[in-house]
Amino acid sequence: MKFLHLVWAGIWRKPGRAILTLASVVNAFLLFGLLQGFVSGLNGTVAETHADVLITASRVSQLEPLPIALLTQIRSTPGVRAASPIIIFHGSFRSAAQINMRGFAVDPDSFAASNPDEAIPPAAIAALKQTRTGAILPLNVATAFRLKVGDALPLKSLLWSNREGTVAWPLHVVATYKSNPKDLFFGSALLANFDYVDQGRTQSTGTASVFLVRVNDPAQAGAVASRIDAQFANSPNETKTESERQLAADSIKQIGDIGFIVRAIVGAVFFALLFSVGATMMQAVRERTPELAVLKTIGFEDNAILGLIVAESLILCLVSAAIGLGLAALLYPAVKLLIGFNIHGGPVLLTGFAMAAALALIAGLPPAIRGMRLSIVDALAGR
Repeated sequence: MKFLHLVWAGIWRKPGRAILTLASVVNAFLLFGLLQGFVSGLNGTVAETHADVLITASRVSQLEPLPIALLTQIRSTPGVRAASPIIIFHGSFRSAAQINMRGFAVDPDSFAASNPDEAIPPAAIAALKQTRTGAILPLNVATAFRLKVGDALPLKSLLWSNREGTVAWPLHVVATYKSNPKDLFFGSALLANFDYVDQGRTQSTGTASVFLVRVNDPAQAGAVASRIDAQFANSPNETKTESERQLAADSIKQIGDIGFIVRAIVGAVFFALLFSVGATMMQAVRERTPELAVLKTIGFEDNAILGLIVAESLILCLVSAAIGLGLAALLYPAVKLLIGFNIHGGPVLLTGFAMAAALALIAGLPPAIRGMRLSIVDALAGR
């Protein structure tokens, strides 16, 4: 601790340069915190999806409907606990150009048995069952659109026109539920009655977009999926059954390898930062050569000089990292609202401080070694 004032004085010897270096490191770790937190949250959300839930869709496309008749065979497949038909019912509300509401038409009874998510209370399912035009809304969606139980909700369907010759489907809010970010599919979606949509649409009546399948043993999910698909192989309605987790991962991969993109961006930023901090430390030591010689003259050993310079680099990088990661943590709630699921800061903070320490050592050791090897005579002579 007795050398701390020397370390601090060395950092702020040139205040302007110190502030600019501090700002560049803070910005780098702010970017790292937000991007890496996003990736960690994305991977965490996929990992937390239900392992005992399968999605059975057409092998051609999820937009290719499957006959409801397949449901009987799926339910009789060994290892299947429950199965439910689902119609994709995305649409727009109070917007003519933007699809702003995810929705699914579900059979209340079988959906409750097939979906292990407990976010939707049984009372909400009962209310949906009793009201043909009913709709259950996530609480955050209801709040965003200022809707409450009893309000009318005319939803303009993206895919289906009704027998009135319009895509506007009259719905009424019968219940709300707290959205579950762990459920990527039904955790934050409008739920309507399957029969209401199926019997009211002008095409594809008697079909489902997908089947939601719940298995008895999550460890046997892959085997059960293979059994389901084997039943419909080489038929007009071939299926592709995947776990909810695998389907979520595949959906993310369609966007691109987000992890690689983020690592590439962060790597480029830190590579440039390494040269910036390294050049700053080299310049600082070069300017203080006579001062370091004086310290050696009054009794500072070579290792003490090495420690002083490395300590300057460590304090500069760790303090900057703490500020940058702290700012990222403060922005986490806002980012969470924008992306719609949790982001994880714990592992990111530990990784960030480890990277800050590594950056400090790599940038600080070369000038520290130079200072340690400094000859007192040459330094005082200006050589």
